[in-house]
Amino acid sequence: MTLAEHAATAADVPAEVLLQIHAEMWRIRVFEERMRELFLAGKLPGFVHVYVGEEAVAAGVCAALRQDDYIASTHRGHGHALAKGARMDRMAAEIMGKATGMCGGKGGSMHVADFSVGMLGCNGIVGGGLGIVAGAAFSASYRGTDQVAVAFFGDGAANKGTFHEALNFAAVRKLPAIFVCENNGYAQFTHPQHTLSVEDVADRAVGYGIPGRVVDGNDALAVYRAMAEAVARARRGDGPTLLEMKTYRYYGHYVGDPEAYRGKDEVAEWRRKDPIPRFEELLLFQERADRATLDSAADAAQREMEAAERFAVESPLPEVGQAFVDVFGPSGANEEQTGGELRELTFGEATREAMRAAMASDSSIVVMGEDIHWGGNFGQFTGLYDEFGPERVVDMPISESVIVAAALGAAITGLRPIISMSFVDFTLGAMDELINQVAKIRYMFGGQATVPLVFRASDGAVRQAAAQHSQCLEAVFAHFPGLKVVAPSTVADAKGLLAAAIADRNPVMYLEHKALGKSKGPVPAGDHIVPLGRAAVRRAGADVTVVTYSLMTRVCLEVAESLAAEGRDVEVVDLRSLSPLDFETVAASVRKTHRAVVVHEAWTVGGLGAELAARIGHELFDELDAPVGRVGAQHTPMPFSPPLEEAILPSKADVERAIRAAL
Repeated sequence: MTLAEHAATAADVPAEVLLQIHAEMWRIRVFEERMRELFLAGKLPGFVHVYVGEEAVAAGVCAALRQDDYIASTHRGHGHALAKGARMDRMAAEIMGKATGMCGGKGGSMHVADFSVGMLGCNGIVGGGLGIVAGAAFSASYRGTDQVAVAFFGDGAANKGTFHEALNFAAVRKLPAIFVCENNGYAQFTHPQHTLSVEDVADRAVGYGIPGRVVDGNDALAVYRAMAEAVARARRGDGPTLLEMKTYRYYGHYVGDPEAYRGKDEVAEWRRKDPIPRFEELLLFQERADRATLDSAADAAQREMEAAERFAVESPLPEVGQAFVDVFGPSGANEEQTGGELRELTFGEATREAMRAAMASDSSIVVMGEDIHWGGNFGQFTGLYDEFGPERVVDMPISESVIVAAALGAAITGLRPIISMSFVDFTLGAMDELINQVAKIRYMFGGQATVPLVFRASDGAVRQAAAQHSQCLEAVFAHFPGLKVVAPSTVADAKGLLAAAIADRNPVMYLEHKALGKSKGPVPAGDHIVPLGRAAVRRAGADVTVVTYSLMTRVCLEVAESLAAEGRDVEVVDLRSLSPLDFETVAASVRKTHRAVVVHEAWTVGGLGAELAARIGHELFDELDAPVGRVGAQHTPMPFSPPLEEAILPSKADVERAIRAAL
């Protein structure tokens, strides 16, 4: 295409849009070159991945967006943030780890974010933003806005399962999502010819029935026009688009990369295609700007950068106490509530009652999961689809990663999802999304994100389900800061804890033991809330404290009653919440009895009981008259055959032996 032909394609693009794109490219170029200089001079902590050479993509894409549209970025995301409207000075401060940074110094270069302009964050996990953007697009669609959500990702991310899961989900529901692949020729240090099964990433769009288009990513006008078309399609409700921008980074994967994987001639060839002078040539040919106007944009970017650097350098470092802020946001339900007559309900009926009441009072609550339109694997959602419809009770693909990531994207953009992970074992298919995204997003973005999200998962052994359907994984979830974990043992608590979890403004893992699903118990008919983080003394006693939760609470109570006939007075403490942990109630009981036994169905090795025993032994050493006892499953995968399963799981006899030993 000649310059004249190229210029003709810009005839209908307003001059202010073209000049905005030009100015943004200069802002990004100047910022990134200075960040590189500062890092090489030893003035920046951490790692820095600069965007020099790729400016046309960020500038062209974001010029087609509104401020209320969403983007999610990559570890190389400074340019995306700037183009979306983030302040240069606060981003510089963030990269320097300063208190005035956009994330308060908690995110750094790879995790800059500015939710005020729809920039949902850079992500250090390759492909980490894909599912989040699908969820943000779902949220926009559900709320009836015409917002769009854009995921920037590299060619390497196109080989991850998250890419395929996100595109499939967005395509199935015709979500207003746009997936922008910045193919800069290298996935870290490897050329796509070694790892990509197709010549162009855009070819993969056909597998999902959506448009896929290859664009010259060094041509800012071509980027803008392709993006404007995709945005118009998304706003019309026609669904997602995959755009592949062919571009190049002038420097290595990270600042300091020796770049042994590519030659100088290759870099020089791409530098001759520099997007900024190429775009300036177009503007001059069209007479949309003169040389002085173009030079003034570069000068303005330089002055802005100098002011941003001064601001960042002069800003204070965070106070040490800030390290412990923003792990969780406000809880939402701190007071216990109970009312109405008691009725006998099953565990499952009690949880449905909690969900039904919450959904009836708050239209932002949606339920997402596999097979839930007919009730889910254990009937936990029976009747909700008929009552609230397919827009609020959403059948998801069997794609655990996108279920979690999409729920996260929906949660941070205005919805309050309750998601079903079915068997807790299946959460392992989404551990990156659960731990690296959900649990960390509020903290690493300096409290900008609020994540009201409930995970329902069935755990424990029942009916010889064997090694991949019988696990208790609560210790895994409780290990990670940023997740709350609850495990009810009574039917009333099943309702009250779920109601509290839904009201909470933080991610909550709600674990319901499979063997308890059909059990019955009295449940208040009215509002019933059991605040998270409060244990319950199920049986008072003076001789020994048994600390437990979930199904094993019932086992421990049975053992306690049988020992009472011998005059043994056992106190049973039901934790209910595993994170946050109500250690004060445990400590008060141990100070009274001077003996403790910790009981759970999960493996003893590395289980929650190990943490409890350690804390009791460390903090209450002088109160103890005997070592802390521990009861749990044997350290082996769950076998199938009934006698083998029985040999692995803790029994009443095991609990009784441990109590007798403590006494």
